[in-house]
Amino acid sequence: MIRKNLYILFLLASACSFAQVNLYSEVNTQDTRVNSPIAFTIVLEIFGEDLIQETPVKLPDLTKFDYAISSEQNTLIDPVKKIRINQMVYQFSLSPKQTGNVKIGSALVKINGKMYKTEPIDIVVKEAEKKPLATNNPSKSMYLQMQLEEREVYKDEPVVAVLKAFSRNISNFRHLEPAKFEAARNLMIRSIANFDESIEDTENDYSSQVVGMFVIVPKVAGIMDVPPVEIPFANHKNTLVSNKVKLNVKRLPEGAPMNFHNAVGKYDVKIEMIDKGKENFEINKAFNIAVKVSGCGNLSPSIVPKILPSPDYEVFEPKIINNSTPTTKGIEGAVEAQYVIIPKKRGDLKISTENFSYFDPKEEKYVEVGSKVLVLNAVNAQDIANAKTTLQKVNEYTNNVLEKVDSPVMDTKKLQVKEHNKLNWLGIFGNLLIIGFGSIVFVYFNKRRKEKKKLELEKKKTFTAPIVNIEETEALLRNKDKFDLDSSINYLTKKLSDENPSQFFDAFEELKSDADKFSQSHYSMTFSEYLRSNFGLSDYEKYNQLITKVNIEKYSPFSSKEKQTEILNEIVEVYKLL
Repeated sequence: MIRKNLYILFLLASACSFAQVNLYSEVNTQDTRVNSPIAFTIVLEIFGEDLIQETPVKLPDLTKFDYAISSEQNTLIDPVKKIRINQMVYQFSLSPKQTGNVKIGSALVKINGKMYKTEPIDIVVKEAEKKPLATNNPSKSMYLQMQLEEREVYKDEPVVAVLKAFSRNISNFRHLEPAKFEAARNLMIRSIANFDESIEDTENDYSSQVVGMFVIVPKVAGIMDVPPVEIPFANHKNTLVSNKVKLNVKRLPEGAPMNFHNAVGKYDVKIEMIDKGKENFEINKAFNIAVKVSGCGNLSPSIVPKILPSPDYEVFEPKIINNSTPTTKGIEGAVEAQYVIIPKKRGDLKISTENFSYFDPKEEKYVEVGSKVLVLNAVNAQDIANAKTTLQKVNEYTNNVLEKVDSPVMDTKKLQVKEHNKLNWLGIFGNLLIIGFGSIVFVYFNKRRKEKKKLELEKKKTFTAPIVNIEETEALLRNKDKFDLDSSINYLTKKLSDENPSQFFDAFEELKSDADKFSQSHYSMTFSEYLRSNFGLSDYEKYNQLITKVNIEKYSPFSSKEKQTEILNEIVEVYKLL
């Protein structure tokens, strides 16, 4: 009877461990100021397939805050327990409206007839800092969001993390410093240098920009938390902090080869000589070879196969040259280990590497490359001497004598015979190429000189009509110095009618550049400075508002012809003042 009760107890315990619900909330700080945003996160995790969510998550009362919300839903598989995890994450940017102790209520959800709720959170809201009117706080109405391109990867398989900043004012993006990851124990993180930084429009009057991309390589299996990213502001004390993201890291399949050293991706291995022109490898004299691994994956010096030791040669610790670069596909490039080898015996020298294998995550199988071998011929001093021709031996003997015995009349080192094994065809062809190129240049310039001389003779024969009086001269100069606005407006109108927004905005940039050059050459100031000094602040503000409208409409994915027509009318109104 006792054994039967224990069996039922263990069965219930295992069912509870495989089916459970986690619902919690957190804030990044409990001490803030009025209109200073804080990050509020609600996470719901449902373990197992037997639990059914009967109601959506009921959010707490947030009427005491100005807020923006973003949410995402993920499904993960626990590689250890082999159960499914449904995860929903709600992230808020809350800006308190009043001071004092403010309570964030509980979130509620009903699962399998049971109600779950989060604990309420108390925060202390202080008065807003008094700042000069000209000071602008770029962290206001901004938040960060981190996303993973893949939620499930194998151990040591790279995954790309994309960091996006959201703001209601696109000018705030220029205040952001480079992103910084918190220290992570079981993650190798490298930053991607080149990515698209264009600004896009999103919902709720927010604009978004990718401010960072990273390659993350997990070192252990299981469900891991990718730490949040921090971005400080230039000339500000505030810092933006992103959300945490969960990553499901699967174990590598069984049946890995004995020589597998955690190389995940797709690779090629080769062994080659560094001293390309070297022909003889003499005993007890060093030479250099390289073992090179190239491809894409978790590329690092740790996966490069080593050279096997042998009594036929002596090998030293290698010099590592890492030419890998993080990209959106993983870590690409090559890692090279350069070895110094000293032969110890005469004859064929066989230099072998360790067997190499890697796991291809796309094919989900192990690939064995095997060992790479380099075969050379090691010789001694007698072999090198026997290989020389009679003429080479005579030249070497003559040089040795002339080096040791100096003539009283002249320095005999000048009489040493220099050895030439073969014709330098590269030098011969190079000289011929230089001579041919020089001949072409000479013929071209000689022809140009004759044509120029001929034109001068024709000009002497023709008579130019002189300008009649001073008034005509002044009129010509005025027409030459006049800013040609009409042609630019006609071109903009044509592009507007063609419904080609990109060329319309490119034409405006050319008009803006021409106006600045004209104003700089005639008034020694830019067009905006010219408006401010000659027409006052109202026209100067119109110009700045026009530039802002153009930048917003240029990057908007829903640019309309009506908006562009409105911008064209403002362009005519502003630039006719020049």
